[in-house]
Amino acid sequence: MSSPILNRDFFHPADGWYQIESKGEHPNRAAGVIQIIDDEACTSIANRFNEEATAGKLRHGNEMLIDHEHFSDQPDKETRAYGWLRELQSREDGIYGRIRWSKTGKEAVDGGDYRFFSTEYEPGDCMQCPTNGESGARRMRPLRLAGLTLTNMNNNRGQKPITNRDPNETIDSSPSIERKRMNTVAMKLGLAADAPEEIVLAEVSRLLNRVAELIPHEEENKALRNRLSIIDAEQVQTLLDLHGVKDEKIRNRLKPVLSALTNREERVLALVDFGFKAEERRAPVAQGARVINRNEGRQPRPEILNLNEQAMAQRAEAEIGDYKIRNRCTYAEARNAVRTAKPELFGLEKK
Repeated sequence: MSSPILNRDFFHPADGWYQIESKGEHPNRAAGVIQIIDDEACTSIANRFNEEATAGKLRHGNEMLIDHEHFSDQPDKETRAYGWLRELQSREDGIYGRIRWSKTGKEAVDGGDYRFFSTEYEPGDCMQCPTNGESGARRMRPLRLAGLTLTNMNNNRGQKPITNRDPNETIDSSPSIERKRMNTVAMKLGLAADAPEEIVLAEVSRLLNRVAELIPHEEENKALRNRLSIIDAEQVQTLLDLHGVKDEKIRNRLKPVLSALTNREERVLALVDFGFKAEERRAPVAQGARVINRNEGRQPRPEILNLNEQAMAQRAEAEIGDYKIRNRCTYAEARNAVRTAKPELFGLEKK
């Protein structure tokens, strides 16, 4: 007993090959013959079609037109292409074809308007076989395919439908089970469980497009992350110096801890918690104005002489941070630039 064909879901074959003729003896009452589709017929039909397609000797070159209801050879009917047959293959259960669907044909089979193929054979391309049984009907073996069409009333029975239900589902699968699966997908996408299918598909498409947009920026983001890691490592080194951490073993233990923190403020607080305070350096002793025996000699700025080294270090850090942001450079590059432009912040004389 054959399984019923359910028209709820229409899935194309996973390997892209469609059965266009099943093996067996197929009576054709209109023609008064019995068609013999056996190994010999399948092999001959597939080989001859592939040879003619490769050589461009088919009616339309390298492909065979697939129409509907055998209309293409009727002068008063349309000749619209529903698809193009490109290649045939002989298999254990019949003949299979690889097809390039047109827009019209894809819509017709995707929507279930057409479910089967109907083949065409010319009498001159058939081999007469001995009669068998009491019917006395002529028996013939087709050796070459002459045409292919879409229909729902195919004569040669036993053919697999063009599209069928999901092969991964059992015959007892119910709509409620499918709805539950769709609900799960919808919730994974952050949608309401009862979101319509078109909304779910739209969200999937949006996510796929977003991924496609982000892929080109992957290398750029990787380079920026590497650069940020270098800047953070340099800042950690500077903070360890400012807080008087000189023991190399202690420095190596603190580096990964400080690097994992978000910003400079958190790193300074962590060092204080570990017992390392910023060193307070002795302020320079004022010794009066320097005597410079040169006409254009300049006196040191008094405010610089009055600043202690801690204040200068803080100002230097601020200048370095501003320069790094403005010029998008590393901490070391910013420090060198500020040191050159404002050496007084580092306890150096301006040249």
